Amino acid sequence: MTPPLSATDLYHTGIVVPDIEAWKSRMNEVAGYRWTETMTRDLQVRLADGDRALRLRYAYSLDAPHIELVQEVPGTPWTAAERIATHHLGYFCDDVPTTSKRLEEAGFPLEACAIVDGSPSVFAYHLDPSGVRIEIVDRARIPDFDAYLRSKAPTWQ
Repeated sequence: MTPPLSATDLYHTGIVVPDIEAWKSRMNEVAGYRWTETMTRDLQVRLADGDRALRLRYAYSLDAPHIELVQEVPGTPWTAAERIATHHLGYFCDDVPTTSKRLEEAGFPLEACAIVDGSPSVFAYHLDPSGVRIEIVDRARIPDFDAYLRSKAPTWQ
């Protein structure tokens, strides 16, 4: 049986932080990371307690291995841990609904997903009972990740 994910599709490690701009600066100071602009996206998201409209703010490191910083959204899966830790491992996939179903079958229950026209789309979060969270992202949304990062880089970097 083919696994639901491929190790070669891992493209970032996500960290939820209370202040995205402060952490971009902090990671630049300690590791020299350069960052994309901070992006904002309003999405319909399905959570365990129902669908909600959320504003997500995030930035990616321009330098590999890539880190995604996500601004905390209290009361959602995007809540920063007391001691900031890795939040998720991000994988590209070709079919979010099918990969999501396969992850559930593999013991990673669905935690949250974006909803487009009433159906799961764009991304989904799956949380293993041990606490390991996997994000799957529709590869068609970002077919060339390096080009995407360059397009989001501030001109002063």
